[in-house]
Amino acid sequence: MAFMGWMFYILAIHSQHLAAFHDNMDNFYVFDKGKIQQLEYLKVQDFSIGGTCMLYKDSRNHLKMYYNGEVTELSVNNISEYKAMDYLAVYSYAGIIHIIENGKVRTINTHSLNYYAEDSLVAFYDDVQSFLAAYYRGKIYRLEDGLVGQQPTSFRCGDNIISYVSPRSGDLMVFYQGHTYSLESFVSEGTYKAGKDIVAYINAADQKFKVFYRGETYVIEDFPPLSYKVGDGIVAYVDNTDRFKLFYMGDVMDLSSVSPGFYDVENRIVVFEEQGYFKTWYKDRLYELENYIPVKWEAQWNTIVYTDQNNHIKVFRDGDNKVLTYDIVEDVALYRDLIVTNRGLNIHNVYYNGKKY
Repeated sequence: MAFMGWMFYILAIHSQHLAAFHDNMDNFYVFDKGKIQQLEYLKVQDFSIGGTCMLYKDSRNHLKMYYNGEVTELSVNNISEYKAMDYLAVYSYAGIIHIIENGKVRTINTHSLNYYAEDSLVAFYDDVQSFLAAYYRGKIYRLEDGLVGQQPTSFRCGDNIISYVSPRSGDLMVFYQGHTYSLESFVSEGTYKAGKDIVAYINAADQKFKVFYRGETYVIEDFPPLSYKVGDGIVAYVDNTDRFKLFYMGDVMDLSSVSPGFYDVENRIVVFEEQGYFKTWYKDRLYELENYIPVKWEAQWNTIVYTDQNNHIKVFRDGDNKVLTYDIVEDVALYRDLIVTNRGLNIHNVYYNGKKY
């Protein structure tokens, strides 16, 4: 089913099965698992879409939630900070942090001026009681107490992991699956990055490149890499000899003997250029997609979508690379594994679960 006769504004889609848009009359709609529902008759201010729900501010700046086919008003205050993620959603006002889990709202702190939220956890600092804490799977964990005048300034969060430098001990800390790990004393000039199940770091004290992965620490290089990026349980990096490598499930493998022209890590996919070829690593395999670099491409979850040299839209998913549509499109967007194309003349298509809407 094509959306014809409407001028859609695809504002933001961050879910595998949710999308949202305005028509040319500023009516606001949601696409949810193949169904289209009008939510508002007036243009909304903005919105954020997650894996289970969507948060948005309506024309009066009231914060609302779309969840499981229904709309609930959450606040009449002008909420400026809110975010819907794959699993959790979070919003705050005047130091009060609310999380949404399975459509239910819970207040987790009333004295926090800053927090960090990812897919399944929220890290926050209580300004009154001076403690650092994390919300994870229905529980609040106190990570460090008695931090009067010692508020943490360095944080990295992945989907299910928190890494930070302790303001008390100076150690690089990791909170993962309800447990706290002290990795080592960390020099401030070091770097660290967090992804799902993983933290990669370089301690300026010894310059070694290390990885914390699912409770274990690995030394993967004796010298710091030239660059590195993390994703869902993986670390892609260029070592000190210009070789392109990947840490995956406890092992290091070579992706290329030369430094890539570019590389990116999105969730569980690595996309890179090798001597003019467009390549990807996905689920322990290398794939050569094209012998040129597409002008525009996007990657998320299990999918890469791009425009080929004939202006056709191609999609790589689960190891299969094929033409998605021969239609000439003006724009294409990928949101998780959901693809939206704009064919022009107010015709949009949504590709969801192998079907075209």
